[in-house]
Amino acid sequence: MLKKTTLICAFVISCMTVKAQTDTTETEDYDFTLEECLNFALNHSYSRQVNLLTEESLEAAYEQSKNNRLPSVNASVSENMSHTGKNKDVNFSGNAGINASQTIYQGGSIKNTIEKNRLEMEQGKIRTSQADDNLTIQILNEYLTALSCIERLKYQQAIVNASRTELSRAETRYNAGALIESDYLMHKAQLQSDLADSLNTVISLENSLLNLKRYMSMSPEANLTIKEPDTSAVDVMALLPERGEVLDRAKEHMPDMRLALSSIETANTALEISKAGSKPSITASAGINTGHNDFDNLGQQFSDRFSQQIGISLSYPIWDRGSNKLQVKKAKIQQQQAELDYRQAELDVTRTVSNQYRATELEYQRYLAYKERKDAYAASFDAYQRKYEAGAILTTDLLQQQNNYINALNSYINAKYGFILNRKILDVYTGESVGL
Repeated sequence: MLKKTTLICAFVISCMTVKAQTDTTETEDYDFTLEECLNFALNHSYSRQVNLLTEESLEAAYEQSKNNRLPSVNASVSENMSHTGKNKDVNFSGNAGINASQTIYQGGSIKNTIEKNRLEMEQGKIRTSQADDNLTIQILNEYLTALSCIERLKYQQAIVNASRTELSRAETRYNAGALIESDYLMHKAQLQSDLADSLNTVISLENSLLNLKRYMSMSPEANLTIKEPDTSAVDVMALLPERGEVLDRAKEHMPDMRLALSSIETANTALEISKAGSKPSITASAGINTGHNDFDNLGQQFSDRFSQQIGISLSYPIWDRGSNKLQVKKAKIQQQQAELDYRQAELDVTRTVSNQYRATELEYQRYLAYKERKDAYAASFDAYQRKYEAGAILTTDLLQQQNNYINALNSYINAKYGFILNRKILDVYTGESVGL
């Protein structure tokens, strides 16, 4: 069974090696730090490109609304032919002109529409920032998961080597009749279990790298490896600012708060636009026109019929069946909803950041506890190995201690990278750098 498992592992590793060698000739190679992963994602992520296009669309709407302050100018040319009754003559006539109009006052709706579009353009940028924060957290999670797999693999390889050594000794003792068969088989089963754990970690690493490529919109066939930063300075990362300071900084940075505040301003502007429907509007117009009735003395006709006009008009709504009054009421309701949404967003941000702060503190305490536990079990396992070599303990005692050490090691690695992840998410919430 052991030989079969070893062959399977060798086959998987060889397949991965062959695939890597094949892909190298066809795809690009990337060896990224966390910062490089984030930069690549910000420049290539398809979802982010969609957000940027939305920003451009909102910016175009804003620029167009500013142009509504300018006059509109139209040129027109027409030519007509007519025939009446039994008359054989066909009559021709034509007109040409240039006309302009300018809205002087419209109850402030033009100014407020410009402001509303400006706010919506800013909201588009905030939503992009919100998506960037979410993308950063996703990449952080997968990057740190991959790092934990790499660190776990190093320990597991050492454990596999130790299990192989123990199995070799057990086989020698078994062949010499100094070890019973059940103890020898237990050593074989332990090595098989250690190889399976190592293979599972390799698969987890590959899955994390695949998820990283997906978040970065990188080809799944690309060869991605990640650089291992120094993660030993965990105690430095555990020096958290005061909780109140973290909350204040998060409320200033988190897009949720900025979106909610901008929504209040948008609702206020929409209310002013709706009120403009009950105010008068003033429009100025000017134009020049000319024409002809036939083609005799065409130039003289254009000259004689050349005319200019200028005017101003006032329009005041008297009765619109209550339509504008209803629009104002709806706008006031939206204003109240925006204010409530802001208060809810403030509560949500406070709860989210407070929970994240407590989770970070808890993960650090778990890290300290599991670090001590891991060191204790490592020392104990080393002592049990020496006792086993001296024949002072049974095989079951040694293997039980080895499994205890493996469990403590896994808990330590999970706690370590769990703390780093929680700490860096807190940095994302407060707008700090998330580099390692």
